[in-house]
Amino acid sequence: MWFLNQETGCTWEVTDQELMLRLQTSGHYEQVEESQPNETKQEAAQTKVQATKSMKRTGKEQVKEEQEAAHE
Repeated sequence: MWFLNQETGCTWEVTDQELMLRLQTSGHYEQVEESQPNETKQEAAQTKVQATKSMKRTGKEQVKEEQEAAHE
């Protein structure tokens, strides 16, 4: 089964039955028909990096990044 992470926009193929049940009950994932075929590998890699950054950064770092983005 394929699941869409609604926070990151990433689509994952899940084969583990226990994990499928957990994701189906989670509010952060949505079951979808299949992976998005038009997404390129570069976009997928960029999304993964962005997701990792957002998980690791603190409040001060987030404000700094938003200020830098505003200046660009």
